[in-house]
Amino acid sequence: MNIANVTDRFAVLAEIDSADTTRLRPLVEEACRYVQSLCVIEQPDSDQTARLETLSAVYAFRLYGLLGENQLTQFVAGDVRLTSSADGLKRAERLWKELAKSSADLIRSDEFIFGRVI
Repeated sequence: MNIANVTDRFAVLAEIDSADTTRLRPLVEEACRYVQSLCVIEQPDSDQTARLETLSAVYAFRLYGLLGENQLTQFVAGDVRLTSSADGLKRAERLWKELAKSSADLIRSDEFIFGRVI
């Protein structure tokens, strides 16, 4: 997996510029390690590697959303008021779940299934 590719995709998802990606590199590396730990294919081909890199970028985006750095809800300074929908975490969670579901051929699921025993 190419960390630079993952970092570039993460920067696009998180809407941050490349200067901030240096500071967030450990987060991206952790996401790569996590996705690799879920991978069920020993030697992915180039297409599968690209898909795994995208998964890693999305997982890094999810972690970034959990940090709360991109969730400005309201800021007031004098007559200036900035507001945001703060739905970055929800969007990251939804994107991760959808991409992980569509990549079931590459990674194992880590979600718990709750049900009842009859």
